[in-house]
Amino acid sequence: MYCSNCGKEVRDEDNFCRYCGLDLRNRDVCEDFAVDNNSNEETEPENTKEEFVYEGEELVLYEVKRHIMLLFWTIFLTPLFLIYFWTIFLSSQSIFSWFVVAGIIVLIVYPAICYKSESFVITTKSAHIKIGFIKKEEIEIPLKDFDKLDVTQSSMGRMFDYGTVTFNYKSEKYDYPYVKSPEELLYIFQNPGEFIQEQISD
Repeated sequence: MYCSNCGKEVRDEDNFCRYCGLDLRNRDVCEDFAVDNNSNEETEPENTKEEFVYEGEELVLYEVKRHIMLLFWTIFLTPLFLIYFWTIFLSSQSIFSWFVVAGIIVLIVYPAICYKSESFVITTKSAHIKIGFIKKEEIEIPLKDFDKLDVTQSSMGRMFDYGTVTFNYKSEKYDYPYVKSPEELLYIFQNPGEFIQEQISD
């Protein structure tokens, strides 16, 4: 037989456990006490904490904001492009000038399109994400299914409070850069139930 307190094997005639001192006369002893024979440690009880599940109507709780640094090249290159266009391009219009103009336009327009078209919205049940420009993807992930979400910040990102959020979905890795205050998003996915309860109780 085994002591119901420490799990050590005791003899049938023992009145007290020789290991922990438990009074065996007034307590039941376990004959099937769960012990790991290899590690000699008691089996840990399973985590029975219930996961918070919102059963009401799906509501938008949080919209991830993009930092203005996403538009850095748009803001920086636009005046340079106008100067180049009026002073050099119109007078020469060489093949090289066409390539320069096309390259600058891409650097100006692409971040602006991403800023407007991409979105990351969190509701009481799921995260709705739109990413990409040429290959546009719409992803909907239940909050409980987010297996991992990481935040990386450069020294500039730490200074201006922005970073890149990386998450996995269906064995694929996605990046959502220039997220404003990324720690807030990280908190939401680490504590979805607590966050939902805070928002719907306000």
